[in-house]
Amino acid sequence: MGASDVYARCVLCGRRFRQRTGPGRKRDYCEKACRRRAQRLRDGEAKATPAAAFPWGRQVADDALVLAARLAEAEREKVPLPDLLAHADRLARNVSCYVAAAVQDARADGTGWAAVAEAAGVSVETARIRWNEQKVKRLLARRDQHWTAPTEPAQGQPGALGASLGRSSAQEDTGIGRARRQLAAALSCLQRKSSVTLQEAAHQADLSPSYVWRVLNGTRLPAWPVVYMLATIFGGNAGELRFLWERAQGVCPPSRQSVTGAAGRLQAALRGLYLAADGPDLRRLSKSGGESLAPELVQEVLDGDLVPDWWTVEKLVAGMGGDASAIRPLWEDLHYAFLASRDVFPTGGLPRSGLPGTEMDTDFDAASS
Repeated sequence: MGASDVYARCVLCGRRFRQRTGPGRKRDYCEKACRRRAQRLRDGEAKATPAAAFPWGRQVADDALVLAARLAEAEREKVPLPDLLAHADRLARNVSCYVAAAVQDARADGTGWAAVAEAAGVSVETARIRWNEQKVKRLLARRDQHWTAPTEPAQGQPGALGASLGRSSAQEDTGIGRARRQLAAALSCLQRKSSVTLQEAAHQADLSPSYVWRVLNGTRLPAWPVVYMLATIFGGNAGELRFLWERAQGVCPPSRQSVTGAAGRLQAALRGLYLAADGPDLRRLSKSGGESLAPELVQEVLDGDLVPDWWTVEKLVAGMGGDASAIRPLWEDLHYAFLASRDVFPTGGLPRSGLPGTEMDTDFDAASS
């Protein structure tokens, strides 16, 4: 190395390079590739950041709850150290993804790079490089492709997450495996009803067409952000697929909700099962449940106008090829909330407007007091 050599650091990648010593402007970048990349970053910065389709951070944070629960369950089960560390590593990597997703959400809401850099304790240039929009999208896509589904809860512990670290073929057929197939079927139904091709959906979601194809045929179990994104791209309501996704992940839904909240979850789950059954004709569906399931009643349930009793739920779920025992906890949450706030749940169901906590019920209570 000559005594006259002068070195500088690339403002983009931070790598040291030999600086020119002659006349003219000094180099800021180690090579042309870094200079072009920096220009693309500046061009992207100049454009208005579009509003996010949905908050990435919230969805990644939800997944962190799943991973943390798996780690806690593994610790309680006293699994071998390599397995414990593997759970911890997956949780740590998800936290890193959350940081990137939170920055992306903040940028979508109009937060500048200076504010992002200050919050993260890094330089503005580092923040731009580390959390560039395309890089974050690729990071979250890779995260989803490597997301591992939990194992089936142990018998007698319907709410346990990953209580059994091994999965039998019988469990795959009756529990998580069925939910995975139903989730894929529901997404496929939405895709067929939409005018969006698989290639177009992959392009909009910034995923590979082969990966989207594997999601739709059930060989890949996506994380919730991808389910949300694909359902939205296909013109569907992602909330109707939440129960199927939670069931496929082995997640027990939160209990002891308000009456309206519990009813909403139950009705969304029923509509998700209807999509998973490829939207069967209501007359055929009503016949599969027996004489009491009139087509008009089925229509009211699926439209959200009628909150059904358990007998109706059981018949309807069976007619759609679902597992009534899997959806039973949702109805029990509704039943408990209703009993705690009113009276015995009426046979045959009741109109949605008659639920305690709705505007009509509030007016009734005010008048009676």
